Amino acid sequence: MKNLERIRDIMAHHSFDGLAIVPGPNMEYLTGSKFHLSERPVVLFIEKGNSTFILPELESPKISDLGFDYITYNDEEGYELGFSKFNHKIEKMGVESRLIRHIELDIISAKDISTNIHDATDIFATLRMPKSSTELELMAEAVSIAEMSIISILDKIKPGVTEKEFASELVIQLLRNGSLSELPFSPIVASGVNAANPHHYPGDKEFKEDELIIIDWGANYKGYFSDITRTFAIGKNIDSKLLEAYDAVKLANESARNVAKVGVKAEDVDSAARKIIEDAGFGKYFTHRTGHGLGLEIHEEPYIKPDSSFILEKGMTFTIEPGIYIPDLGGIRIEDDVYLSDSDSRSLTSLPRSLQYI
Repeated sequence: MKNLERIRDIMAHHSFDGLAIVPGPNMEYLTGSKFHLSERPVVLFIEKGNSTFILPELESPKISDLGFDYITYNDEEGYELGFSKFNHKIEKMGVESRLIRHIELDIISAKDISTNIHDATDIFATLRMPKSSTELELMAEAVSIAEMSIISILDKIKPGVTEKEFASELVIQLLRNGSLSELPFSPIVASGVNAANPHHYPGDKEFKEDELIIIDWGANYKGYFSDITRTFAIGKNIDSKLLEAYDAVKLANESARNVAKVGVKAEDVDSAARKIIEDAGFGKYFTHRTGHGLGLEIHEEPYIKPDSSFILEKGMTFTIEPGIYIPDLGGIRIEDDVYLSDSDSRSLTSLPRSLQYI
């Protein structure tokens, strides 16, 4: 229950009287129990002196031995009756703005639990951004699974194989090597001109000789994610402009990793990568932030982006993933998962960053 104590301290610092938490990573982080968002609302109310679950009766075994107060409802009664039994008035309530739905907000207001509701994203971010040694071990294992999986099928990167076929085989290997079935995201496999789209969905396009292929994938180990991207070459006659862009991305990745340290602003890490790419003449083709936080979510705080004065702290984990995407030609991305130690950033990823010719 140490995390509950921590979030109450953070909550008080932000002058909140309570929090309403719905199924998702924050609920799992605080309770160790996993629920799904469904038509049956589940809400954990955290106040200064107590914590109370309101949940369907069929879900109560998940928390019966965790020491939480809880109120249940069944399908015949409906959730409104369950929330009616929660006779608490929370003056200033914080919610997870990216997760909470109208159904929960409506019932909280209708039952007069709180009408003074605010976004509490910063509270949850403060709680979860610094990773413990145990969390780092889990993330390192997620990286190991992902790397082992791609290495095992590099021989399948060859002309005639479709993006969809390769992505499917990669998913199989991730599961065989120990990833949970709930992957952080469906692998991105983008070949040739499709690699100019950073979030391309694998399709029926076949790999061809003398083109680049972006592969972005990750694993889930005990709820913690990895997120890696590497760019591969089929054949030796890659367009010279793409090779020049690759060198810029590789250098940008290295520069950002070198700048990332405790006490540095997130925007300075982004600038380190962005300047390299701009100086190489590809600035307009770098169309996204340099990185994002990583952990129980594939995208979480901190965000490594322009105009972010957020100060990085020890234990934070995030990606470094500069990219260049040239329409009608192709693209490159090199993504590593890093964490901040006392002195510098350490990469959890170990795959080569130099262009691999298959």
